[in-house]
Amino acid sequence: MKNSTRWLVVCVLSLALIVAGCGKAESDDIGKTRAVNGLEITLTNVEMQDSNNDDKQIAKIDFSIKNTGKEESGAGAGDFSIQTKDEKKHPVYGLNANNFGDVIPAGKMLKGSGYYEIPTGQKAFTVLYEPYATATTERIAWKVNVPTK
Repeated sequence: MKNSTRWLVVCVLSLALIVAGCGKAESDDIGKTRAVNGLEITLTNVEMQDSNNDDKQIAKIDFSIKNTGKEESGAGAGDFSIQTKDEKKHPVYGLNANNFGDVIPAGKMLKGSGYYEIPTGQKAFTVLYEPYATATTERIAWKVNVPTK
């Protein structure tokens, strides 16, 4: 009888884990690091904010960028854009004075936020790294599930 009881407990726990997993949201790339052009770029946080336009919302994206190269390098919010499900790209929202950007000395780190205005009602989007100053053939992207405000 002990073996059948253990078996029943294992089955019940397994079923509970499976059911609990079904309700979870699809994971995204927040917290994941991508490397390109001597930079290690991590998208550390995404927060949604209201926009002055009722049909839009602002995605505030926090970045951490480490220069792993031997020379200084630059990075800023303008090097990133958001691509929505309709394949449209949304560049940095230039009306926000808090967008980050600076030169990063070799071996040092830069942290900052970029602000991007996107249509309301988005469930997910892709953050693209597309620097103006550097020609890169490698596509760097992060998939993000839109957090609730």
